[in-house]
Amino acid sequence: MRNLKFLILTFIWVYFLTPFNLKSSYGKDIDIGVSINDGRLSHFYFSVGDYYRVPVEKIIIIKKRYPFILEEEIPIIFLIHEYRGIEPDIIIQMRKKGYSWYDIMIYFGLYPDTLFRKYVVVYGPPYGKAWGYYKKHKREKIVIYDDRDIIELANIKFLTEYYHENPKVIIEYKKKYPKYIEINEELFKKHKLHKKQIIIE
Repeated sequence: MRNLKFLILTFIWVYFLTPFNLKSSYGKDIDIGVSINDGRLSHFYFSVGDYYRVPVEKIIIIKKRYPFILEEEIPIIFLIHEYRGIEPDIIIQMRKKGYSWYDIMIYFGLYPDTLFRKYVVVYGPPYGKAWGYYKKHKREKIVIYDDRDIIELANIKFLTEYYHENPKVIIEYKKKYPKYIEINEELFKKHKLHKKQIIIE
């Protein structure tokens, strides 16, 4: 029953968003020319694209099309896309309507406490900050994650798995580098991926 409801709701979203041409050709955007001047940002997009197996051009165009999306939110978008096959445009439109990242993940049947299970321990005390907050739900307590929690956990998961590092290593980097783009840059150089990067002009 839950799966049927999920499919129906997803169909409704696709039905109403399609008239707005949200799935317009990415190729048309590429034709107008896209470039990245910031080397760190270029490396971050390259790493995200390589990990999630999506063209870097697509990531750049999404960011250009939706400037309100933060760079560090991009891994969340493609995480949902990877696990549920939902087009990034649909995910971003939900975000634009005011849905939290937690609500969006739950809507598409992704549960942060399960998906990020082995990273929650590292992100929380004693290595990181306190995560989420408890909310009474019927007779039990459930953990509600705010947007910052989801951003942190999605990036920790991405960097840990892509670079094959211990999650604690990422947390240690976070103490020195506040942005995940900076952490990615350090790991990018450490693993010498700059030698393999595809240059985008």
